[in-house]
Amino acid sequence: MRGYTRRRALGLALRLGAGAGAALLLSGHTPYGQWVVYRKKHLLIGCHKTDPGAYELAKQVVAELEAHLPAAKSRVARAPHAGRLASLLATAQMDVATLSKAEAAAMQAGSGDFAPYGAVALRLLLPLGDRLLVARSDFPERHAWLVTAALAGTELAPDVETAEVSTVPWHPGSRAFLEGRPEPASD
Repeated sequence: MRGYTRRRALGLALRLGAGAGAALLLSGHTPYGQWVVYRKKHLLIGCHKTDPGAYELAKQVVAELEAHLPAAKSRVARAPHAGRLASLLATAQMDVATLSKAEAAAMQAGSGDFAPYGAVALRLLLPLGDRLLVARSDFPERHAWLVTAALAGTELAPDVETAEVSTVPWHPGSRAFLEGRPEPASD
């Protein structure tokens, strides 16, 4: 009888453990607190896997920022697709991303594939060839000024003044740098 009771207790413990594990996995538990800490310490440059060349561009942006603005501790953050990147930007889990001009316009408007995420208030930091470096509209002006100062005139953004105007409005901090205004005070 004792063997049967132990097996029964062990079976119950295994079922409870498996149930608790499943509940934890299905609840969407993530180390979100650590993500918040990580993104506060690092300037994440978002891109997504379905945009060929975006990862290489984001790595180049990070390399330039590392050379000219090492305090930013920039890192590339690669989303599986543009929708996930829109979600991260819309929920303030990411501040900066490289996007095609069409993606940036659609994300800004909340149209097409981005309709489920709503309009994402983006601002242009710099045009980078056929893509844009954008930030959330609430990205601090000083940070935008510093990023623009670090990248303007580099191989990535050699002549910003003659760049084609985007449908995404300029970030006030970027515009301030490009107009020769001093670095904004700390936010």
